[in-house]
Amino acid sequence: MIIAIPSKGRAGSVLTTKIFKSAFIFVPESEVHQYKQFYKNVFGVPNEVKGITQTRNYILKKHINEDVVFIDDDLEYCGWIKKGKVKYKVIRITDEETWIEEFERYFDLTKQFGWFIWGTNYVGNNLTSYAYNPFLLNGLGLGSCMGFVSGNKYLFDESFEVKEDYEISMRHIKNEGGLLSVRYTFMQHEHTKMAGGCRDSNRIKKEKKSLLKLLQKYPGWIKQAKHRGTSFSIQLNY
Repeated sequence: MIIAIPSKGRAGSVLTTKIFKSAFIFVPESEVHQYKQFYKNVFGVPNEVKGITQTRNYILKKHINEDVVFIDDDLEYCGWIKKGKVKYKVIRITDEETWIEEFERYFDLTKQFGWFIWGTNYVGNNLTSYAYNPFLLNGLGLGSCMGFVSGNKYLFDESFEVKEDYEISMRHIKNEGGLLSVRYTFMQHEHTKMAGGCRDSNRIKKEKKSLLKLLQKYPGWIKQAKHRGTSFSIQLNY
């Protein structure tokens, strides 16, 4: 299993390696030297590979015989939610080995279903954490943290500049009958304050374009799409 962190323009400011110290960081070849000043396990992506969608596909093709976990480069903290009768408490997990054991469980379950993709919860609050229902079998796997089993037959649709993770999740559910979505753990990322990513000046335009494509490609699948700051949060009709 490899943990892959796609990154660009953030040498010295990647947050995810604070926990995932053994992760591989994939950056444009032109930025390898900059990143190597701060991190180990830095690998160059050919400069002709453009954008996050093509980069994810490049990584998947290169590591087709390995289980691959994608984690965004702006991870703030991660863990699980302990719920009480009135209050809830965020329990942070900062040990990489604990997370690797968790990921191995997710891969094992995914393979038992005969599926290819899993995803974790991407917000650390009590409204989206369901201790009584730790797994959804038709939920989304998002790029913040998602896994692809070795021999995976799915690649991202490169016509999607953004929301490529939503599209591949919906395609997997349509073709395979479900997708393992883990709900008892979460990954909380900082998508709005760091330069690049969701702060791209053209982000909203790209989001709207991709949302329209999803509506056309999967009619009746999307229950609602809420605009939150720099992106749209999509809820499926399940």
